[in-house]
Amino acid sequence: MSVLDTLKSLIGRANKDIEENLSKEAESVEEAADAIQTSSEEEIETKSDSETISEEEVAEEVAETEEEVAEEVAEAEEVAEPVEEEAVEEAVEEVPEEEVSLDNAEESIDDKLSEDEESLEVAIEEVAEEEASEENEESDNMTLLKENDIYSMDDIDKEFTQKFVDAGIETVDHCFQCGTCGGGCPSGRRTPYRVRQIVRKCLLGLREEVVSDPALWMCTTCYTCQERCPRSVKIVDIIKMARNEAAKAGYMADAHKATGSFVIKFGHGVPINDKTKELRKAIGLDELPPTVHSFPEALEEVQKICAACEFDKLIGFNMETGELE
Repeated sequence: MSVLDTLKSLIGRANKDIEENLSKEAESVEEAADAIQTSSEEEIETKSDSETISEEEVAEEVAETEEEVAEEVAEAEEVAEPVEEEAVEEAVEEVPEEEVSLDNAEESIDDKLSEDEESLEVAIEEVAEEEASEENEESDNMTLLKENDIYSMDDIDKEFTQKFVDAGIETVDHCFQCGTCGGGCPSGRRTPYRVRQIVRKCLLGLREEVVSDPALWMCTTCYTCQERCPRSVKIVDIIKMARNEAAKAGYMADAHKATGSFVIKFGHGVPINDKTKELRKAIGLDELPPTVHSFPEALEEVQKICAACEFDKLIGFNMETGELE
């Protein structure tokens, strides 16, 4: 119900009460007038029996009665007027100021909503423009370094780069950042893995940047990058070497730890199952590969080798419980 309807109903009730009060007052006045007239007539009859009453005396008594009735009616109207004003004031006081100005409030709310929608659209457009500009800047940035990436000589570990050379991966310094590896990387299309960036950091000697990067473990070693490299850089070998350094430093993905635990427990990184056997058989291979699956007696030897080179400690495998810690 609107505020106007509420006020109308309250004023209507007040008028109805006033009319009832006036009708009651009028009835009481009429009854009083009838009583006075009756009493006057009785007195006149009584006096007529006892003595003769003049017409002037009767007229005076009637006039006095009419004056009394008029005074009572006027008093009732005076009482009724303030009652009506008081009822209206009470009705207005019962309605909060905010509801009285409901129409104005609705208009201001609509204006505010339209302003907020406009400002929101402007903000979305600004964010989209900023993101587009950032993408363009990143695509034009051939160094793969952001503005807030500041390195000093203290960040460079020359021994880290030398480890790749000593391991026979001297081609690490042949990379001229053409982007062929990153452009064809299947993992880079779906993950934060940027192979060109990692190779560059390995060449610069940014050891901590490389080993602590979780994206290092997102390479699937598919060799697509290495096959397409125009400089014949051994990219996958570089990634494997970087992973070895990361593992020694305590950085290793949980999935790779789980694969390592399979090697210790089953002698193979991928346990065989019936579905794999059927697939091997369908393409003309033996159901079991020439690994520990075909030579189960070699499992004990594999476990001894893992313990001797402390592979179990590297991945956090507990030989007693047979689970990762």
